[in-house]
Amino acid sequence: MKTRILTGVVGGTLTLAALYASVYYPVVLTIVVLVLCLIGIHEALKTAGAEKVKAIYAPCFAYGIAVLLAPYIRDQVKMYGVIMAASMLFLFVMFGILLRKHAVLRIEAVCTSMILTMFVALPFMVVEFIAGMGKTRAGGILLVLFCLGVAWYADAGAYFIGRAFGRHKMAPVLSPKKTVEGAVGGFVISMIISLGSAYIYADVLSYRPGGINYLNMAVVTAACILMSMFGDISFSTVKRQYGIKDFGNLLPGHGGVLDRFDSVLFVCPSFYMLNYLLPILR
Repeated sequence: MKTRILTGVVGGTLTLAALYASVYYPVVLTIVVLVLCLIGIHEALKTAGAEKVKAIYAPCFAYGIAVLLAPYIRDQVKMYGVIMAASMLFLFVMFGILLRKHAVLRIEAVCTSMILTMFVALPFMVVEFIAGMGKTRAGGILLVLFCLGVAWYADAGAYFIGRAFGRHKMAPVLSPKKTVEGAVGGFVISMIISLGSAYIYADVLSYRPGGINYLNMAVVTAACILMSMFGDISFSTVKRQYGIKDFGNLLPGHGGVLDRFDSVLFVCPSFYMLNYLLPILR
């Protein structure tokens, strides 16, 4: 547990430093997200067994880079056009590799590689979209921090409450350590910290007095917490089916990038979509 906590403290500090720097230098966020994306894609390909055919790495990495750099295209129509074109070209190239390497490469590995690559790259791209949602750059970065917090508060709360009070298994086959008590505790803790920190920032410290719709924020936060749990259990299912404990070992006590960001990959797109229906900023 000490290793897990220490890694969390160090990782959290580096995350805050990177987000703070990206307020003044937006390229910092792009670089950090791109590195995390490429590491996540590597972990996904290794899990899918695609490392037997090295040729599959190039189109997956190229797709991740293309998608992460797409937000730099200022024209929104052109940007979405590039993302769509990159996605279709990626699918064509991957099936081309399957045709050429069909003797050593299974279609299951190709399809899993495609799905996981897209599911890593596209949500990480949304992080940059969220950073641009605020009226100021600092406001957008705070929204990114909010999304990370929602996911990680829920995860940490579920972990510690589950260890202390967990009795009823939530998914004994897919993730034996997850409990109903932990899930409820994580939900409550994430709601309290997320809404509480927003209130302190906006109204107590008067950085944005009266500028937050707390009813909308409560609904969006609750939905995002549930999606973070869905993401966690979804990636646990992938690991269970491939017979692995973690996607990687980059983060001691936590596993790999996908082990740490699995819930975030579900929260960010959910927040981005829900905020259009229920805006949290007035």
